[in-house]
Amino acid sequence: MAAAARLPPSPRLFAAMRAAAVDFYYHSLRLVLANVVWGVAFFAVLAVWAGAGPIALLLAPLLAIPWVGVARLAALIARGDEVVLSDAFGAYRRWLVPALAAGFGFVLGGFVLLTNLAVGLHFGGVPGWSFATLSAWGLGIAWLVALSFWPLLVDPRRDDLDALAKLKLAALLVVAFPLRLAGLGLVAAVVAVVSTVAIAAIVTISVAYVALVSARYVLPAADRLERRIVPKPGEDD
Repeated sequence: MAAAARLPPSPRLFAAMRAAAVDFYYHSLRLVLANVVWGVAFFAVLAVWAGAGPIALLLAPLLAIPWVGVARLAALIARGDEVVLSDAFGAYRRWLVPALAAGFGFVLGGFVLLTNLAVGLHFGGVPGWSFATLSAWGLGIAWLVALSFWPLLVDPRRDDLDALAKLKLAALLVVAFPLRLAGLGLVAAVVAVVSTVAIAAIVTISVAYVALVSARYVLPAADRLERRIVPKPGEDD
């Protein structure tokens, strides 16, 4: 049998969204509590921003710690593993260093790209618009890499891989499936914007839902890509 016949099924965005809604229903208590921890940290950073201004950006990477707990629950659920709330708290300790490093990297990269975008728009003209366009593309790619990276970081089937290898795999996913991941990125962005307006949603639901959709979509896509790159023994016969 050809290797392609044994590839994991290709993920579908709407199927992932439906599955995430069902997941949330059955694991709502754990997910809401983990989401609330992230929400409290998020509004603490906003409070610092209100009082001290942009210096709050120094605290923004800390949001990666509660986020990695939500992502771990989502990855376990997507894999069909047993899930308990302590899995989220254990993730805070287990992935503390890579989560902080990734959080700092994504925040710094986003800040630089946003600054470049604003500078390009301000000066205008062909050079300015070109600079702004490149920065906008960079922001979009960084958003997709981040969405892909977090589920991979805490994937129970990839516990033997280091964080750098998972980041490389996330980047490969964006290269291999740019349009599909763009759809995921658009859904996640819409949920984030809408839930920021509806404050109760961002505190209790939306972060966990985005994590679930990402896990349901990214993990099968990564399995499929890895199987294509490195087929298991006997699959190329």
